[in-house]
Amino acid sequence: MKRMGTFLLYALGIIGFIFLSYILEDGLISGMYKTMTEAGANISSDKIYISDVSGKASYVNGFMKFKLTNNSNAPSSEYVKIELFSKQGLLATTKYVPITDLDSGKSKEYEVKFKANDINSYKLEIVNEIPDKSNIINVFGWEIDLTDVFGMDLTNATIFGVKLKDIFTWDNLKTAGGNAWSWTKRLLASVPWWGYAIATGIILWYMPRGYLFGIFPF
Repeated sequence: MKRMGTFLLYALGIIGFIFLSYILEDGLISGMYKTMTEAGANISSDKIYISDVSGKASYVNGFMKFKLTNNSNAPSSEYVKIELFSKQGLLATTKYVPITDLDSGKSKEYEVKFKANDINSYKLEIVNEIPDKSNIINVFGWEIDLTDVFGMDLTNATIFGVKLKDIFTWDNLKTAGGNAWSWTKRLLASVPWWGYAIATGIILWYMPRGYLFGIFPF
């Protein structure tokens, strides 16, 4: 009986620890997410009405909740355009959610998750089509339109033989790195021996005193 009582105490202790861990984990995760604000009025359409919008975001991700109501006489084929803004008011990323299975006169609740850094506010709009995003690249959670980078069109810009819009993949990064290394080797091979001699002399002359056991500088 004493052994059974000890076993029961251990079992209760483990169950209590697991329960406490769930409570602390839930509290920690909830504390990481902060409520986002509206960056502007959400824009409904004649057919689709947006309501009950809310959103929370941590430093690296977040989620949006909203309800759509179909006020038309036909099933919907529009999209919800979600614009997410940083604390500085800059557009960080844009998501498009297709409106499906929403019959006439019906309502449906949506939850959309996203990954983006330091999101503070949002804006929703009903649109009829998705724009061409082939020239938009994602850099560390920020979407950059290559057709307008500080007023310049970089759609066909290349870095070491790889188009800028295609460079953010592992294979293309390896290709660009290999091309950069080949270019560096050709550049170094084109420098005459006396160029290296002069560069070496300048480096040795400006080395900190006492470098290499006091041998340099002369």
